[in-house]
Amino acid sequence: TAHNTKLEVIWTVIPIFILVAIAIPSLRLHYFMEDDSDADMTVKVVGYQWYWGYEYPDYGNFSFESRIKEDKDLKPGEHRLLAVDNNLVVPVDTKVRVLLTGADVIHSWAVPAFGVKRDAMPGRLNETWFKATKTGRFYGQCSELCGVGHGFMPIVVDVVSQDDFKTWVKGKQKQAGIAPEKALASADKQ
Repeated sequence: TAHNTKLEVIWTVIPIFILVAIAIPSLRLHYFMEDDSDADMTVKVVGYQWYWGYEYPDYGNFSFESRIKEDKDLKPGEHRLLAVDNNLVVPVDTKVRVLLTGADVIHSWAVPAFGVKRDAMPGRLNETWFKATKTGRFYGQCSELCGVGHGFMPIVVDVVSQDDFKTWVKGKQKQAGIAPEKALASADKQ
């Protein structure tokens, strides 16, 4: 088998065909994973040491922070080390563009139920998307070792009906002093 040109060509060409056969569908899938051009709404996520900040630019740009609940503040049925004081809320059957950045160190916003895990890095704006097809409460965690409080950065996403989402948005806009009618009208146009 030494210096057998035919054999050497075969064991070089066959792996090349295998790699190309794997690469084409992988690159196609990667392209569609990154395509959020037809997103219905945008949420900006900012990672802080050690909590999350959420902004809704499509609805008057109101924002809030989401921090882990202490044991003494837990209500019956809430999960210790997963419950937060302010949940991210999105409507069902809506493609949500998520813009991520970090305020201080690298964090990673990960919600396994949506197949989303993206780094939030200071000075950089990363982007991903998800579309929840059923209502409910979904949990995630920061999955980047970001310091001593890393284990205390849970993510809670409530997926609600379109009507419940509009009601929730109006309440948040009222808290922020934003005129709900104008903000919702501009969001509906998009």
